[in-house]
Amino acid sequence: MKYLIVFFIICCSAFIFSSCDSSTDSKSTSTTPPSLVSPYDNDSNVATLTPFQWTGEANVIWIDVNPSFPSPLSYTVTGTSYTLTTPLSPNSLYYWKAGKIVGSTTYWSSNYYYFRTGN
Repeated sequence: MKYLIVFFIICCSAFIFSSCDSSTDSKSTSTTPPSLVSPYDNDSNVATLTPFQWTGEANVIWIDVNPSFPSPLSYTVTGTSYTLTTPLSPNSLYYWKAGKIVGSTTYWSSNYYYFRTGN
């Protein structure tokens, strides 16, 4: 009986530890990048504290005055929208894109959108 109890404890421990998450688990992770929704491409008179929206999963958005994004404003995001807390400059042209970070790789939206802020 004592051996049966020990065997039971070992089996339970093995089951518990084999189902733990770890960095070596081979779980399927989607690498599908988000799709941009708004501000729309070539939008104008956009609020300086505009909400950004996308579909799919994203955890970062970049906003820059240059389409190659050399010095972007970078925001960590969740869900499918993010509203700026610091206003953008009025009457300025901006580019934005959203990305999904998986490990050390960022899967960016297939395009970027540009928009002009209002007064």
